[in-house]
Amino acid sequence: MASAVASSRSVAASSITSKAAVSQRAAFLPAQRVVQQRRGSLQIQSALSRQRKVETVAVLEELLQKSAVVVGLRYQGLTVKQIQDFRRSLPADTKLLVCKNTLMRVAADKVGGWEELMPATKGDNAWMFVNEEVISESFKAYVAFEKKLLEGVPKDERATARPLDVSGGVMDGKGLDYVAVKKLESMPTKLELIATIARLINQVPTKVARGINQVPTKLAYGVKALADGDDNKEQMVSDVFPKPEAA
Repeated sequence: MASAVASSRSVAASSITSKAAVSQRAAFLPAQRVVQQRRGSLQIQSALSRQRKVETVAVLEELLQKSAVVVGLRYQGLTVKQIQDFRRSLPADTKLLVCKNTLMRVAADKVGGWEELMPATKGDNAWMFVNEEVISESFKAYVAFEKKLLEGVPKDERATARPLDVSGGVMDGKGLDYVAVKKLESMPTKLELIATIARLINQVPTKVARGINQVPTKLAYGVKALADGDDNKEQMVSDVFPKPEAA
């Protein structure tokens, strides 16, 4: 009799233990599903993040290929509205883009001629991509925006203040600093350059005609040298823009 009772108790205990285990597993399953779902979500997010990075680099590559000047601008302290206002003030062909420095480095490494941008890829940057047709207009907009920002700076600090500082830039493969970037507002437009060339042709037709083919494709880069050459009537355009050495 005692043996039967003991056996019955053992079966009951075993049953209780089994039910407890089942109950514990049932309680654990939802948490396990949550963990699995989170892992799946993280994997999806990671894949999306990688895809976005690939797409961003592709956009940056295209912008670099189309741009004559690229400048990194420090936008710390500016509001979203101020950045939007600056973006609206730029010519349609000029783009302002905020991206991670690592992605800009990848893009600049893929597109030749932008190696000098690497030192600027630090801190928070808004990148300004400028088409050669609108160099002057773009940097006039930059200077005007900076002047507007300076209105909120105490007068005794305005001489040294840089509310929209330049982290670095590149034009024609050469690095640009803050001072050089501000000077770009005085770059003549393509129409102004054409007018200058026309005037030179009228003044020294033979010499200019012989050298006119030496003017580089990106005319805006050479205008200052050409204008300087105008002061010397004995100088040909080919002297201002020497013919590249044969490879």
